[in-house]
Amino acid sequence: MTSEKTVADWVAATARPVHADTADGPLTDLEPLRDAARGAVAAAVATATRGAHELFVLHDRVLRFLVEELGFRTLALEEDWTTGLRLDAYARTGRDDPAAALRDAWLPWQTAEVLDALRWIRSFNERHPDDPVRIIGLDFHATRASAYDAVEEHVRRAAPGRAAELAGLLAPLRPDGPIDEHVARYRALPDKRPHIERAERALALVRSLPVDPIAVRHAQAIADFHHLHARPVLDIEHVERRFAQNILWWHEHTGSKVVYWGGTAHASAGEAVLNGGLGQARTNAGGLLRRRLGARFLAIGLTFDHGAVHGGVPVPPPPAAFGDAVLGTAGPPHYLLDLRDARTRTDEVGAWLGTPAPVRVIGPGYRPADDPDHNIQGGAPGALFDVVVHSREVTPARPLP
Repeated sequence: MTSEKTVADWVAATARPVHADTADGPLTDLEPLRDAARGAVAAAVATATRGAHELFVLHDRVLRFLVEELGFRTLALEEDWTTGLRLDAYARTGRDDPAAALRDAWLPWQTAEVLDALRWIRSFNERHPDDPVRIIGLDFHATRASAYDAVEEHVRRAAPGRAAELAGLLAPLRPDGPIDEHVARYRALPDKRPHIERAERALALVRSLPVDPIAVRHAQAIADFHHLHARPVLDIEHVERRFAQNILWWHEHTGSKVVYWGGTAHASAGEAVLNGGLGQARTNAGGLLRRRLGARFLAIGLTFDHGAVHGGVPVPPPPAAFGDAVLGTAGPPHYLLDLRDARTRTDEVGAWLGTPAPVRVIGPGYRPADDPDHNIQGGAPGALFDVVVHSREVTPARPLP
């Protein structure tokens, strides 16, 4: 009890109020992020759920602050590479219906709050046509025909003599019809090796040519798709590596500083974490970015205490043993807490920050009766996050019509 009270007193004295009702308006309440993110080239916004209105608003507000005040120019999503291409095309050109583009995305992104963020990015780009914000997808589970079209177009321009060879390799692999049906057909194949070999040969061909590096990334997404769905179970370590590699590649290729919107299980700086205490401990994407970038990677945790998510499903406060439980016992309704300097303390605050404990994570599927199982384990609050933005109570995100 003494330890919890000491930490709660520190939170009450240190927390900076922020607002989470709307993303529009002044961003001055997020000013403490300036020092935290000043030297960062990648900032992860690691959220406990994608089902809460307030956390989506905070996603958006943090993005706007980092873009407007610190020159970040890329939004990286836990979304398929080809869906990222479509969202990016809207952000750059305005040609497309952003709501229609979002309906191609992973279901948790299909909210009015994310649509507001897309429209803000488009508005920013209209005002800064020579310095736009770009959007990339980090995943490869639903690689659509646009990746095939793009890589073939690159090769037709750069090496027309090899275009027919590439098209012949890719033709049997191309998605035909809805992507879910294409995935199901591929997964049902008894022998996937011929498809994998074709995808790898196509990737090797593109790598051998003097093409734009983005063409190699399209070919890589096609190969990754075929490797991923050839495995009987999800290779989560491979997914984490690809998330991190895509962010690092994009930064190195463009020079752009990247805001990464991800779930806590992937985007926090985890060295040996596991979901719900099950499976094999892994270094997640945020942990890999921390290894590579050190202090140039910033992990911002979006946490909450209780409320309702996913259309109105009630969520109780986290169990007392969770590392983030104490955050709901003090402070304003929504607040920012910088953890960096406190990690060196030798008192109970330092002990709380440095002690591994479960931290709440709610995915797309959630049942209140199973609430204690919705967590990641193996990390301490002060290791997973550099900064926390906490909401005491949340309400459901607004789905697209």
